[in-house]
Amino acid sequence: MSDADIQVKKLSIKYILILILCVISLAALLVFTTPAKQPELREIPATQVALLPILQQTIQPIKQVSGHLQPVRNSALNFELSGQVTARYVEPGNQVAKGEPLIALQRGDQQDALAEAKAQLSQEQRAIERDKRLLKLISENRELQAREVARLEQLGQQSLASRSMRDNARQLLLQQQREEEQLKYSVETGNARRSLKQAALRRAERNLARTTLSAPYAGVVNAVHLEVGDYVTPNQVAVELLQLDSLDLNVDVNGTTAAMLSLHQAVSVEVKGEQHRGKIVALQRSPDPQTFTHALRIRLNGKGLQAGTQAVASLKLKTLPNALTVPVAALLHHNGNSFIFISEAGKLRRVAVALGARQSKQQVIVGEVHAGEMVVARDVAFLTDGQSVVHE
Repeated sequence: MSDADIQVKKLSIKYILILILCVISLAALLVFTTPAKQPELREIPATQVALLPILQQTIQPIKQVSGHLQPVRNSALNFELSGQVTARYVEPGNQVAKGEPLIALQRGDQQDALAEAKAQLSQEQRAIERDKRLLKLISENRELQAREVARLEQLGQQSLASRSMRDNARQLLLQQQREEEQLKYSVETGNARRSLKQAALRRAERNLARTTLSAPYAGVVNAVHLEVGDYVTPNQVAVELLQLDSLDLNVDVNGTTAAMLSLHQAVSVEVKGEQHRGKIVALQRSPDPQTFTHALRIRLNGKGLQAGTQAVASLKLKTLPNALTVPVAALLHHNGNSFIFISEAGKLRRVAVALGARQSKQQVIVGEVHAGEMVVARDVAFLTDGQSVVHE
């Protein structure tokens, strides 16, 4: 390659670089000198909502609660003394009457204790009668001896009786007085001693009766935990007894519901699709400190029902006149508070409300609201205060 060709090539590269720099400079100039594009403002379309008026009406709220039926009584029976089982009269499922024997223990020791208590009481009564007779005799002898001492002292003053005779008479008088006092004490405390013996006799009779475990009420035997020959100790569960002529439904309700209920109030209870009549027999007025709920007990006739079955009670609460209600779906719950959205001139206003009783799909509300105001009836989760809306 000649020197001229090399020179031409160098010039070509130089012009190309200059051209590229010019193009870049021109592009940068265009970028920096182009005016900023103004954002286009678009109006957000109004949201379509379903509106319903706030109603003012008299309602009869009904609260439904559920639970399982339980026996009105469920007793774990035990013996009050120790002994060996000699008889087992019942089996699980047996119907028993009040006072019917269930299990029996050996009776020998208690029978002997009863016989001993009877003998001691009889002995004490005879001793009391004997002491009364002896007291009467010693009192008469003491009076005679007192007159004898007085006579000897009178004779002694006239020197007709010796001093030794007077001393012997006085000594005998003192001895009789001491015996009289002892018998008086024995007679006066006789009633107390007799009461002690009578108490021991009654205790022995109760212990003998305790050797047989009897049903405290008519019911059904649920379980028997002892066999013949077992040695039982006090407080060891022997028999489980159920009273099933009535059944209880135990549930918990909140304070608002409890305030609208009353004792002996009739309640409709559904069990396996059938309606049964019950009544409130217990209602806790002060709430449980842990759950802040009130215990409620509803009692039903147990005929045709079985313990353990699920039941649903419909509690009629007190009638609320002129109550303001909205659909349940109109409520927005946030951070433990409840709100509704009221539509005014195409704009939403969020209002905090307190909740009262509920009847079906209507919720009683209390707050700065009025009957007739239009409230969003559903789909309120994504609505905001001041949002534009139109009625569907």
